[in-house]
Amino acid sequence: MTVKHPDRRVRKTKEVLKSSFLTLLQEKSVNHISITELVQLADCTRATFYTHYEQKEDLLDEMIEEKFEEMTAAYRKPYVGLSVVDFNELPSASIELFDHFIENRIFYKTMLDPQTGYNYREKLTKRMDRLFRQEFDFMVTEPDTPIDTKLFSTYRIHGIIGLILEWIDSGFEQSTAYMNEQLIQILKFNTPQIFIRQQNGKSR
Repeated sequence: MTVKHPDRRVRKTKEVLKSSFLTLLQEKSVNHISITELVQLADCTRATFYTHYEQKEDLLDEMIEEKFEEMTAAYRKPYVGLSVVDFNELPSASIELFDHFIENRIFYKTMLDPQTGYNYREKLTKRMDRLFRQEFDFMVTEPDTPIDTKLFSTYRIHGIIGLILEWIDSGFEQSTAYMNEQLIQILKFNTPQIFIRQQNGKSR
């Protein structure tokens, strides 16, 4: 008898393993999770696990890579088919990056928690940095301004990354709609002056 939809069965098995691994990661670090307790929670056998993965780190890498692919797709949504993005014309509702993070909030909150024993924050930062640099050229509008465009790109890119990470760390305190609008306003905003905070009546 021919087995129908083998790919669907494989996907379902992997989804259960990933869901179970994420559940365990909320309780303990990667190093303290055993294959035995993982397959017990997933209600499958060790043989099933080893059919798909050599070790638990391979499962984790696949989970992370899938989320990176989803994040990339969400990031690209507002400018598909465009050659230039005008922040004055871009509707805030077209931004889907924050929606991606909120829809996967358990994954991101878990992976960014230091107790997982995995330096996911650095990995996520590097991947976003690479994505932003590959996708965008940040332009300086004043041609006579002596700004190093590479440094300017770094400033902009890591500002966006910091914004996202702080939002996640805050427990997604603001709504995605608010974050969408604020991101556009921040990207458009320029600060020729700053004010010095006063400490005990004196400038620092």
